[in-house]
Amino acid sequence: MVKVEERSADAILEVLAGAPEPLGARQVLQVLKQGTGLDISEATVARRLRLLDRRGLTVAAGTKGRMLTSAGRQHVAVVLRGRTTATRFLEGTQVRTSEGLIDLLRARRTVEPEAAREAALCQDHRSSAQALTLLVERHGRHYADVHEVPRDIALTFHRRVARCTRNPIVKAMLDVVLDPALDRLEAALDVVLDSHRSGEVTVVEHQRIADAIGVGRPDAAEEAMRAHMDRLLDEAGRFLTEETAPIVERLLTWGMPGPTGHDTHGGLEPDADH
Repeated sequence: MVKVEERSADAILEVLAGAPEPLGARQVLQVLKQGTGLDISEATVARRLRLLDRRGLTVAAGTKGRMLTSAGRQHVAVVLRGRTTATRFLEGTQVRTSEGLIDLLRARRTVEPEAAREAALCQDHRSSAQALTLLVERHGRHYADVHEVPRDIALTFHRRVARCTRNPIVKAMLDVVLDPALDRLEAALDVVLDSHRSGEVTVVEHQRIADAIGVGRPDAAEEAMRAHMDRLLDEAGRFLTEETAPIVERLLTWGMPGPTGHDTHGGLEPDADH
């Protein structure tokens, strides 16, 4: 089923789940018009119901209409859990404070060492290490040329390590802490690292991680990643003082909707001090 059909089918199932008795196509349509933005006809609802019957998610209750099967109730529960998870993730990415940056680094410190350990245990750990070393070399050249921390390269390194994980729970956590929606937090981290002139240290630490993965030493890879994340967290904590936090928080709200955010199309509002 295409996405539009799946959305309407899920909406119909949710209507039936909330009904105290079986509903027919016309009754389902009335509820849909009240609670959703779906623009479908009664005939379309009837077709969806027949399809849901074939999928074993609904069943006819004589002439009264349709009701959910056990499989249908389970499907609705899965859809609702997924929606809740998506909402929580969206809320988690709406970071507007310097404390949020620290929270992200702490979360990464928790899960990324395990990703590095798994990378060292993978059968293709040598090829992974070669790819990581190429990124480190590119990172070093870029830093030497422009004397700034290229976060896109650094993040690519961390995401390349994360690709090696086979643990579904770890993978889900990595997908959250390394999601592109959080890249603006990494941009704020640029300010921290550049202020400490620590770009070269990052290059060395990344190479240490790649080397441990390459020789298949999971303990060393895990410890190297943890030490790297510990340093980033320490530098962020020392930088984010009462004077500097507002600068970072302004970067964090760049492009975000809301009264404290800035529209990426409109640019920053004029600053009275400049």
